[in-house]
Amino acid sequence: MNSLVTPFRGTTFHPHTSHNPDCDILVGHLDLDTDIIYVRYVKGKRIGQESMEYYRGENYVGTSQAKTNYSRHYPFVNIPKKYRDLWELLRSVYAQQHFLTSN
Repeated sequence: MNSLVTPFRGTTFHPHTSHNPDCDILVGHLDLDTDIIYVRYVKGKRIGQESMEYYRGENYVGTSQAKTNYSRHYPFVNIPKKYRDLWELLRSVYAQQHFLTSN
């Protein structure tokens, strides 16, 4: 799935069945160095919880040439304002594309 969301240069969906067994992950590629990730737990103790991950640099983003690496995980209530609209957009795409999964 590429370019579903205009602020992103593309998006990639990783379902819980082939990536993390407890969560679905929708990655928004901001540029060649930076990804913002919508995370939704669909199994386990944290089912229904949502969060955001931010990755920058060659250790985290396959297309990156940036030598400086940075990653952060934000619980839903702590998502920074500057990323909140982008995260909400990924959340909306996740819901619209029927990525919601059952237990």
